[in-house]
Amino acid sequence: MKYHLKATLLKQEKIARDIYSLTIQADLIAQIAQPGQFVHLRVSQNLDPLLRRPLSICNLDKKSGELTFWYQTIGRGTKLLSQLLPGDTLDIIGPLGRGFQTDFSGKKIALVAGGIGIAPLIFLAKKLALRNNVKIFWGAKNKHYLPTLPLNIPLETITEDGSSGKKGLVTSLLTESFDYLFTCGPQPMLKAVAHLAFQKGIPLQVSLESVMACGVGACSGCLIKGPKKQFKVCADGPVFWAEEVYGGEKNDS
Repeated sequence: MKYHLKATLLKQEKIARDIYSLTIQADLIAQIAQPGQFVHLRVSQNLDPLLRRPLSICNLDKKSGELTFWYQTIGRGTKLLSQLLPGDTLDIIGPLGRGFQTDFSGKKIALVAGGIGIAPLIFLAKKLALRNNVKIFWGAKNKHYLPTLPLNIPLETITEDGSSGKKGLVTSLLTESFDYLFTCGPQPMLKAVAHLAFQKGIPLQVSLESVMACGVGACSGCLIKGPKKQFKVCADGPVFWAEEVYGGEKNDS
């Protein structure tokens, strides 16, 4: 089920370099949204720009009906979004997409994030940590792109310049053994995590990022090619098992 509604912007603040936290009132969506799902929203209160933007749900409160998103300003659309103020109205559709599978208990789980890819993993971490042993590994360009996480969950950071945590790539932190892996971030990082997961035989769920025109699978604008079939990221995902999109060790590129 999805809703098309007008949501009131409650709070917006800059939390790191080019990264914003946006909270809206959207009771109906907050009651049913699952980790890994997203909303499709207009970034301004008119039709310019025309295309909506997908934002992964970072956190929610069912009792208050609030939804929180983290996003990075990378173009005109997100810059316009960052200029909206409390009290403004947002046209949104959601929750959309296939989220993470979370029916695990008593497992050792690693969440691997690259940059703003941490956003959907925050919501996921809160749910998984209720019944599992969860640890977050988060990589970024430098410390200025690492806002403080609203979580009391073990966290290890790494940056390209060594300004926070170790210096290097986030995959270098995955030295422990885990029952499950979850990841979201830049495509090269996702492939590297998938390669590692295939080598170690660890089930991996991947949240893909993509430009989405319609958000509901109608236009095929976010089509990707897996080893066996094509997928629409907005409708078939954005969450996939790694073998669906990367094909396993023998087919991994």
